[in-house]
Amino acid sequence: MSDGTRAMDTDLQSIERVQAGEEQGLVELMERHRESIFRFCFRFVPNETDAADLTEETFVRVFQNACKFRPRAKVVTWIFSIAGNLCRDFLRRGKKRRNDVSLSSRVPGADSLEFADVVESKERSPEQVALASEALSAIEVAIATLPYPLKFPFIFCVLEEHSYDDCAEVLNTNRKTVEMRIYRARKALREQLAELSSTF
Repeated sequence: MSDGTRAMDTDLQSIERVQAGEEQGLVELMERHRESIFRFCFRFVPNETDAADLTEETFVRVFQNACKFRPRAKVVTWIFSIAGNLCRDFLRRGKKRRNDVSLSSRVPGADSLEFADVVESKERSPEQVALASEALSAIEVAIATLPYPLKFPFIFCVLEEHSYDDCAEVLNTNRKTVEMRIYRARKALREQLAELSSTF
């Protein structure tokens, strides 16, 4: 049995315990997936406190709605769908804390690449550093303006490196649709950043 299959079976066992009213099942799911859910929420918000609140609320909803889970889906993708809906609703309400953390910051507790790793070269002059800083700000704004149907797969697949198939499962669609939405997200970002492209 592969590691992925074992993890899936373990998640199923945990959600069944939650369905039976056992809090230990929720603890097990949180231990396995809280960090990745937090990173995902942080990419959406982005603010540590808000991301932590949304992560906590995600698992509260998991406990409250465990009876609605059906084995045809992976437990983890079901959890991500809950987190995605909460992030979407949060942004729709226009909530925003002071002291927001930039998307160019390293995600707390994560080893994922910074945007700076993407747009900056290894050896940079002061002028290049300044231009890259401007580009990072532009990227933040550009991603923030993406509509949810494009933003979710871009963050889920491109930034957090989940598979297109898992994303399709979360969004209750097919892989081709996910591919098209990510293509459109990249295109929208390129168009918004076109004026800066000549500086790199």
